[in-house]
Amino acid sequence: MTKRNAKLFCFSFFTLFFSTHTFAQELFSLEQLDSVKVFTSLEDAIKSPLEVYRLELKKQKLKEIPEEVYQFKNLQYLDLSRNKLDTFPKQLATLSNLVVIVLNRNSINYLTESIGSFKNLVVLEASNNYLWEIDKSIGDLRKLEVLDLWANRLINLPESVQEIKSLKVIDMRVNPVKREVQEEIQEYLPKCLMNFSYDCKCY
Repeated sequence: MTKRNAKLFCFSFFTLFFSTHTFAQELFSLEQLDSVKVFTSLEDAIKSPLEVYRLELKKQKLKEIPEEVYQFKNLQYLDLSRNKLDTFPKQLATLSNLVVIVLNRNSINYLTESIGSFKNLVVLEASNNYLWEIDKSIGDLRKLEVLDLWANRLINLPESVQEIKSLKVIDMRVNPVKREVQEEIQEYLPKCLMNFSYDCKCY
């Protein structure tokens, strides 16, 4: 290889490397995610896995997350609402670019330690499940702005939630949270808009 060809090879290699690296790491705002292409079937999505930023697999009677989902390394918006999921899978944490996770209307009863792995997460929706506990690792979600836990079985939140200074909205309506606990949560997150049901006999 000549000296000139070697330089061209190196230039091409580094150009490809950095362009690919940047492409993979680009994170969209919530507004941008509203305008990207929405994939609603795995068949379409697996044809171009690196171009899948938003995936909605609603009402598909899923009892677990299909293995194909983990191919989408650039995925930033995942909607699995209205399925039959009963656990929060640890493997989901491999999708480190997720900005929005929607798990509404499933049968999940516990958000495990892996919930703290989503360092880029801005919105977490898990309403209408059977949640009775959330792992303290949720306090590691330092970019989280919206936490929707409407209609679950929670009586409190982990103390670590007070570390999430980015939180703007928490919805805990239709959860059996006592009023003194509500006031305590509001006290350590005074800038966060909180929605509770007073004296809720929820279940």
